[in-house]
Amino acid sequence: MKGDFGKGKGKGDGKGKGKGKGKGKGKGKGKGKGGKGSAVVVEPHKVHAGIFVSRGKSEDSLATLNLVPGVSVYGEKRVQTETTDANGAPEKKEYRVWNPYRSKLAAAVVGGIDNCKVAPGAKV
Repeated sequence: MKGDFGKGKGKGDGKGKGKGKGKGKGKGKGKGKGGKGSAVVVEPHKVHAGIFVSRGKSEDSLATLNLVPGVSVYGEKRVQTETTDANGAPEKKEYRVWNPYRSKLAAAVVGGIDNCKVAPGAKV
């Protein structure tokens, strides 16, 4: 019995000759960084100037025009649209999606505020 302490009741003799664990099932191929996205229609808000409504496949959300396209300051979602101007040339615009749970002003607009003092050309 000398030397049998600490081996437990498991399989094998404790000398590393047991069965291996196999190769496993792999970790997948990844999902990528995102594709083109779904078609989104952006239209001006009915009451408030400078605020837009982004209508997507599954949800509607508030948005504002991004003055610096391609830059996300607060990590917000962005929506890009492509339209044609009066001359027929393609024009790309980018909008920043407004989250009413993170912005009090967006929450007020969703809640039905009548008069929003923040508008294009207003000094804040």
